[in-house]
Amino acid sequence: MNKELVFPCEACGGKLKFSSATGKLTFPYCGHINVVEQVFSPIVEQDYEKAMTELKALHVEKKEISSLKCPSCAAVFDLHEDTHAMSCPFCGSAVVNETALYRPIQPQAVLPFKVTKEEAKKVFRTWLNSRWFAPNKLKRYSGSDSRLLGVYVPFWTYDSDTHSRYHGRRGDEYQVRERYTATVDGRPVQRERTVTKVRWHNVDGSLDQSFDDVLVMASESRMDRLAQWDLQNLVPYDERYLSGFESEVYTVEPDQGLDRAKSIMDQAIRRSIKRQIGGDRQEITSLQSDFTHISFKHILLPIYAAAYRFNGKVYRYVINGRTGEIEGDRPYSVVKIVSAVIVVVGIAAVIAYYSGYFQ
Repeated sequence: MNKELVFPCEACGGKLKFSSATGKLTFPYCGHINVVEQVFSPIVEQDYEKAMTELKALHVEKKEISSLKCPSCAAVFDLHEDTHAMSCPFCGSAVVNETALYRPIQPQAVLPFKVTKEEAKKVFRTWLNSRWFAPNKLKRYSGSDSRLLGVYVPFWTYDSDTHSRYHGRRGDEYQVRERYTATVDGRPVQRERTVTKVRWHNVDGSLDQSFDDVLVMASESRMDRLAQWDLQNLVPYDERYLSGFESEVYTVEPDQGLDRAKSIMDQAIRRSIKRQIGGDRQEITSLQSDFTHISFKHILLPIYAAAYRFNGKVYRYVINGRTGEIEGDRPYSVVKIVSAVIVVVGIAAVIAYYSGYFQ
């Protein structure tokens, strides 16, 4: 079982928690502020091939540890000494105690929480009350968000140089006038119209493109909908930033993450190639990309997560712990939707009436 790291207060010895409001460790009962010393050492990327070789050598040395795993969404948390059971913040399911393998790659950087828990609760209330087609009863749930939990979620970032070779076609549009026969009042009538056609030309080329910090979620908890992260403000990993928060461990291995990163890079490469081809339309018929000088790092990003039940169904939401951006699920009121449709149809009928359609 993992032993929870405890950081004592300099003044009273109490258990400290990281405050997103001050960016320092605080103990709520004595009020003393304990400064987290900023380490201004560079965050160094790991060479991917070298790291994978070392990981293979460590494979036989992996140890089993106790962990908490959600059976519904696959999120996995370190089991603290004083934690025996909890509800998953991502889906509300009961988290179970099981044995997992020790993860040999430790976080290299972290984005500390910037949004406070109270600010996150306000964001949720505002978001929920702004949902037009949400049931009225749901508004009372906006105050019962005590399960809001701050969680550090694991991610991989990948850097790579790429060289791509492609074959494709460039399409240049042009317009011509053509005659056609239309039927008017039961009689054929000759008319003209403008038609767009395309001249296609075969193209071949190559593209060099470098990628920096391609972000891939390192867990299966499916909480990667928040896209805006200020990665330029990453700080070297310090366990004190995690005090008072949960920390999910990675379940997506670095090689699996690299496959996902390559897919993201491939989409960007295709967009760049189409710009390079030019013209009005582009087709890529074959593409081969080489990925070199690959490096990566393991980082933790902050979110607030919670799940609430409404009419027997679980709805989830997450809030970016840096920006306050929110993404979530919510129920819809059938009564409100039907009422809105009736109102729209009624307005359309009135407009049609006064336009003379029913005269």
